Amino acid sequence: MRAVLQSALVSLSVSGLSWAEVPTTPTIVAVPPSGKVPLSSAQRRGTEYIDLARHGYVEEEYYLSGIAPAITAAGETLLQAPYTTRILVRKPIDPARFNGTVVIEPFSWFGERGAGWILTRDYLLRRGYAYVGYTLNINKPKRDPKFISEMAAEEADGIRQYGRIVNFDFMRRYDYARYAPLGTYSDPERFKRGSVADPFVPQSQAIAAQLAMALKSNAPQGPLTGLEVHRVYVNSWAVTAQVWMDYLDQGRHQQWRMPDGGPLIDAYMTGRMAYGEVGGDAIRVPRKMPDGVPFVTVYSQSELMHDAIEGIELPPDTDSPKLRYYEVTGMPHLRLADLGTEHSERLAADVGKGRDPRCQTLYDEPVEMLASALLDGMDRWVREGTAMPKAPRVARKGKSVLRDPATGNMLGGVRPPWISVPSSRYMTDQETRCGLIYDTKIPYSRTQLRKLYGTGEIYAKKFEEAKALSVKEGYLLPEDAASLRPIAKPGDF
Repeated sequence: MRAVLQSALVSLSVSGLSWAEVPTTPTIVAVPPSGKVPLSSAQRRGTEYIDLARHGYVEEEYYLSGIAPAITAAGETLLQAPYTTRILVRKPIDPARFNGTVVIEPFSWFGERGAGWILTRDYLLRRGYAYVGYTLNINKPKRDPKFISEMAAEEADGIRQYGRIVNFDFMRRYDYARYAPLGTYSDPERFKRGSVADPFVPQSQAIAAQLAMALKSNAPQGPLTGLEVHRVYVNSWAVTAQVWMDYLDQGRHQQWRMPDGGPLIDAYMTGRMAYGEVGGDAIRVPRKMPDGVPFVTVYSQSELMHDAIEGIELPPDTDSPKLRYYEVTGMPHLRLADLGTEHSERLAADVGKGRDPRCQTLYDEPVEMLASALLDGMDRWVREGTAMPKAPRVARKGKSVLRDPATGNMLGGVRPPWISVPSSRYMTDQETRCGLIYDTKIPYSRTQLRKLYGTGEIYAKKFEEAKALSVKEGYLLPEDAASLRPIAKPGDF
C-alpha cells in the first residue's frame, strides 16, 4: 500500500466512475521554532485567539511540499510544478477526545485569516474536531491579479489598502525564518479567469487534494499521528471559497480519490462568497456536482443582494445530490471580529460618510452561532443521514429584495433571533452606498422599539421565543442559545 501512496498518480476503477486517480502523497515536516507564534495562530491575541490549552488542544505548524499540477480556471492542466506551503494544525491532545473528523480551510488572501475558524472555533473544540488551515499564496508578481482593474485609480487604491497584507511577502515580513521557504507556481500571463489574470494559485486544487489525502491516510508519521481520521470536511469562507467551486465544477471530487475509491472530501461548506465575483463563470451549482456528499453554501446579506442585483437565481435545495443554500438575514459580509493579522478596513468617517446615519453602526451579531449550527447539521447529514433543513429564499422584487414594512428587514431566508425579533434595520452596502466592506444597521429609536414591543420585558420574552424557534429549525445549537443575549438593552426602551 505504501508504494501505491507514494506514486504520483495511480489510476483505479471506481464504481460509478470510469477512472479515478490517487493524488500524490506530499511531504510534511515540522516548521522549526523561530521564537514567534505562527501567523494565524490561535495562541496570538486577536480575532483568531482561543485558549487551546483550556480546551485540551495543541497547535502545530508544518511545511507541506510536493509536486502538483497547475490548472487553469477552465480546468486545463498546463504543467506539473513543485510547491512548498504551510499548514497550521489544531488537534485534541487526548486521542479519546477526537471525533474522527478533520476540518480544512485555505487561509484568506488578506492577513492569512482563518475565516471558517473564526466562525466555528468554539464549536470545533467543544465537539472534538481537528482543524487544519493551509496557505494558498504566491510571491508578489509585477502586477498582482488580486488588484487588477480597468480603472487605474481603483487598482491603486486596492494595492494601497491591502498590498501589505497579501502574498508570501507579507508572511515573510511577519516571520522571515518561518516563511522564507514557501513557494508555489504562478504565471498571470498564462493563467486567466475569463479575460483577466487569475488571482487564485494555479496549484490550489491539487494542494488541497494532497493535503486531504495525507490527513485521511492515517500515516504512522504525520501531523495527526495517534488520531484515527475517518472524515475530512471543507469549511471555507470568503474569497478562497471560489477554489472549492472550481474543484467541484471541474470534477476533481470524482477524479481524485482515496486508494479504496472513497472520496477525499466527505462534505463541503463554503460561505460569504458569490462565485464568479472575481471573474469567470457566475455559476451556483457545480456542473459536476458530487454524489453522496453535501455541498453547502452560506450567503450573508451582501452576497444575496449581489445575486439579486445581477439577476442570478439560486437553485432549489435537493437531497440527491445533497445541495443546500442558506441566505442568512442579519449576517454581514465582514465584521470587526473577522479581520486577519494587520488587516483593517475603512469606516464611515474614512470615506466621507461620517455624518450619514445609515453608515454609522456596524452590525456584528454572533453569526458564529449560526455557522456552527449549520456545520453541525452538515456533520449529522454525513454521519447519520439526517438531511439539513431547507430554508426559504429571501423574497425578491425585480433586482432587489422585499423588506417588511413594519421592521424594514428582508423577508424570507434564514432568520436568526435578531431578525425574527429585531431592534435594528439590517442593511447592505449595495443599498446604503456607504462605500464600506462592512454592512451597517440602523438601530430603532426608543419610539420604534416601544411601538413594536411595548416594554423591554416583552421584547426579551419574544427574543427567547425566537431562540427556541431557531433551535427547533436547526439554525442554533442549544448550548449556544443559552449564551445568546437580546441585542437591544433595557436602557434602549
